[in-house]
Amino acid sequence: MSGSEHAFVTLLALLAGLFSGDKGPTPALIKVPEALADRSATIEPSGIVWSAALGRYLVVSDDTGDSDNHHQPWLLAMTRDGAFDEEPVPILGVDEVNDGESICAGPNGMFFLTTSHSLNLRGRSVPTRQMLLLLKVEGRTLRVEGRVDLTSARAADGRGSLLEIAGLPRNGHLDIEAVTYRDKALLIGLKAPLSERDGAVILRLEDPVAALRAKQIPPGAVTRLWEVSLHVTKHRIPQGIADFTSLPDGSMVLVANSPKGRKEDRGGALYWYRPGAGEAQLLRRFKELHPEGVTLDPDGKSLVVVFDNNTGPPMWVRWPVPVPIQGMN
Repeated sequence: MSGSEHAFVTLLALLAGLFSGDKGPTPALIKVPEALADRSATIEPSGIVWSAALGRYLVVSDDTGDSDNHHQPWLLAMTRDGAFDEEPVPILGVDEVNDGESICAGPNGMFFLTTSHSLNLRGRSVPTRQMLLLLKVEGRTLRVEGRVDLTSARAADGRGSLLEIAGLPRNGHLDIEAVTYRDKALLIGLKAPLSERDGAVILRLEDPVAALRAKQIPPGAVTRLWEVSLHVTKHRIPQGIADFTSLPDGSMVLVANSPKGRKEDRGGALYWYRPGAGEAQLLRRFKELHPEGVTLDPDGKSLVVVFDNNTGPPMWVRWPVPVPIQGMN
């Protein structure tokens, strides 16, 4: 497809999202080999990134492994055609990954992976749910190069919790589901809690590689960056960030759905966000489906979105990268 053809297709996709919110490519099933299905009680994609070294997408799943041990330290590997490999990609250096939510590319071929940092079903804090990992590819494995607990972050004066840094109630139910590396910093998107204005908060971690290798976050390294209003246009149901990715032009693409305990949006949505240029623009509402991960395809012209289909089979869709429309803010 030529550059002009790509721009025209992207324009049509963006306009379809702006005016109807439910048009565009149709999600398809991800092909799951029998050998992988046999060792996985559930497959619930929650984050995705391309690895050039492996020639595969690395896909984070909420749970990994069988029903007796569903916190196995591994990721799923997916081809560009939407098929999982039989063998997962092991993460060396941790015994468990509990509630993995997002993965993104970092500098020098490394990756950042975060778990939700949320309380478990019993309302308890669990260390394996409170991890931000720095990963390096070794053969067909990923090795942990650093680790921190994001809830250990403090303001420059050494005080305040992560939620207070975010400008949110310190007793709110934290849920982190998005990371992306941008301008030598790691951006962290919150699914919950939402702000008093029902906005989703994005935080910034300065010099994340140094912090993770030192295994501690310096005071003041985490700051509040933006607040984004995300809602299903027709009903204005507020949503939290389920994942996001930065694009080369400085804009971002986000996937979102309603946080637990909030009014149900009956599905999720895909948005395009240009920081400093107004509200995020709805690209597509996915009725009865929950988009949980988004990344840029290596072709640079398309996005890949994966869906957590709960107990149903996992799904994915390829979406054209939005391009600015002349005169639009």
